[in-house]
Amino acid sequence: MRRMVQARSKTTREKVLESATELVIELGHEALAMKDLVLRSGVSNGSIFHHFGSKDGVLEEIFVRERRGYLGHVADCILQHQGDPCDAMGVGAAGAILFQARDPQRHFRLVVQFSHSEWLARSGTIWSKLAVEIERPVMEWAVPHLASGRLPMLAPATIQSLMLGSAELICHQWRSGRIPGELEDQAPIAAEHVAAGLKQLRETHKPG
Repeated sequence: MRRMVQARSKTTREKVLESATELVIELGHEALAMKDLVLRSGVSNGSIFHHFGSKDGVLEEIFVRERRGYLGHVADCILQHQGDPCDAMGVGAAGAILFQARDPQRHFRLVVQFSHSEWLARSGTIWSKLAVEIERPVMEWAVPHLASGRLPMLAPATIQSLMLGSAELICHQWRSGRIPGELEDQAPIAAEHVAAGLKQLRETHKPG
């Protein structure tokens, strides 16, 4: 009986999250309304509050799930690369673009708009905890490369910003119509730009 209740609870949660995700992709997170979520999911208002506590609770789970998927993918690209760590960071930038290219509208609604929202400003602790969790494997990978000089001796957050910032700006310009063609075509360009830039910085920011 307990397993049946747990399974039913999990199914209800997933139904709500799937419906909320669809609505946020269509309308944006600021326009998410409980009445629309109840209608789309078929789950009662009371049940939604029982499982998530509030609309913000639903948004929090969507944010965490999507951000973990995005940054987790970038981290996997970096960690799986064999060779020069500067090239690995370039592969991470390419991975960020290719992830967004799978569904640009989804990424825009569920990552980009969240990143610049009042909601995230109010929920900053969620992001800080999640960032530590996701970034830890890459940080551990980077430490010996920083110590040996194979990565430029810069703050890890600076290196991350150079990598993700380049990729995300390219995606922004593509969404704005200022970069023609397919978004995927920009991935190798970003990889080359990030890797070359870090290699140049490596020569001027050596340890010791």
